[in-house]
Amino acid sequence: MDRRTKSRIDVQLTCFVGAGKAHAEPLRAFTENVSRTGMLMRWIQGTPLPSLEKTLILDVKLPENSEAGPRVMRCRTEVVRITPAGNTHAVALRVLSMRFVKSTLSAGRRDLASMPLAAEQVN
Repeated sequence: MDRRTKSRIDVQLTCFVGAGKAHAEPLRAFTENVSRTGMLMRWIQGTPLPSLEKTLILDVKLPENSEAGPRVMRCRTEVVRITPAGNTHAVALRVLSMRFVKSTLSAGRRDLASMPLAAEQVN
């Protein structure tokens, strides 16, 4: 039985877990589907798994828009489920809050591993 209250969109976007921490090294993961209230992520092999009920802050890199420029969706989330899926893990997150912020990343100038964290909020 599907208990979702919001529609999910199947989209693969790069995420940086640990966003907003001045001294944290972001960990990369990818979304599998996203809704207003939750998301399912594929945790890359070798990336430490979070624990259940842990709160995570993450930046989801959005496709670049000519009008808005590079942006990320910064989400405060809670881990609700972790499921092994082949050589990766599916991590289900409940979205507690979400906002869109400008990213200082310029398309094509840096690889994803060196992407800086978002710095300013979009009005």
